[in-house]
Amino acid sequence: MKKTIILIGLLALALFPARAQDELREITTDGTASVLNNDKAMARDVAIQDALRNAVEQVTGTVVSSSTVVENAMVVEDNIYSKAKGYVKAYSILSEGEADGGLTYNVRVKAQVRAGAIKEDMADILRGAGNPRLMVLITERNIGQSEYSGLDVNLNVAENTIMENMRNKGFEFVDQETAERSMRKDKALAAMQGDDQAAAAIGDRAGAEVIIVGKSFAKEAPGVSDMLGGMKSMQSTVSVKAINTDDGRVLVSKTQSDKTVHIDEVAGGTKAIEMAANKAADYLAEEIVKKFARSSNTVTLNVTGIANYQMYTDLVNILKYEVRGIKGVSERDMTGTTGLIEVDTKFNSGQLASELLYKRFSGFSIRIISRTANKINLRLVARKS
Repeated sequence: MKKTIILIGLLALALFPARAQDELREITTDGTASVLNNDKAMARDVAIQDALRNAVEQVTGTVVSSSTVVENAMVVEDNIYSKAKGYVKAYSILSEGEADGGLTYNVRVKAQVRAGAIKEDMADILRGAGNPRLMVLITERNIGQSEYSGLDVNLNVAENTIMENMRNKGFEFVDQETAERSMRKDKALAAMQGDDQAAAAIGDRAGAEVIIVGKSFAKEAPGVSDMLGGMKSMQSTVSVKAINTDDGRVLVSKTQSDKTVHIDEVAGGTKAIEMAANKAADYLAEEIVKKFARSSNTVTLNVTGIANYQMYTDLVNILKYEVRGIKGVSERDMTGTTGLIEVDTKFNSGQLASELLYKRFSGFSIRIISRTANKINLRLVARKS
């Protein structure tokens, strides 16, 4: 029995690591709202939401710099503050009551705010508004080489050039040496020969959100060097594509050629590859930012156990306003006790399932029945009154 309990605990930690490792901050703050049409219950709800938002704002200011919040004010407003309740694990009301002769309603709350979740989402916001974490895997053949190289920890010219170029633009890269030690050679070869899913798996395992794979080579331009008085004309081609490691989707591809003249053919080939790789990196950087910022997952929720329409609308509203990581909600169907909802989310289905289990719904609970990569089957269970 003891072994069973330990095993269940280990499985829970493995399945829901974010919950186990979440950093909590306890904040005491105030909220206020106007009393409209003598509706004190509504004013109370709005005042509580105001207090929780204030608590989340305080924590956001402590886990990220104030300049970061100011510079990214719009995305912070849309993605953090608008879903303040999604970052609150629990709260209690310390005091409440009418003020200003009944015109306003004030509350003071003590809230446990998920600082770790805010920090994680701020990193995602900045990457979404800017740059994802990258990995580069390119085979290379320069003058004098009989076969492609690039499956060891000594990075080649194209890899080094692309990484240096994109680092200067603010991109981060996974540790290449550690990543390559953990790769299987056959998987790496498959990735560089065009297997997008193999490439995505390698990048995902290494902790990258985008992996850049491809080939580069240099050769002497035939018939040109004879006219250059001892100098040699070298041509290079760098062919790369950037793949989203979450779903194996190709974000952008680029084939770039360049040429140079040099007295030494190997040095000239190296220079030509470097020139082409720099141009390819400039193009990749711009396109990855644009396309990765728009990228998201669509996860379908198959909902059963809907006791009434109010339960369904409560679920939809909580998805829209209280569950972090959700960018949009589309109601596809609601018939009898079943419903079909599509959510646009930065999470995969496993992470989204964890977030749903984390939430406490007032009139019902959620049970996850099963899930696939893009679908979650869940049941709503009404709470006994």
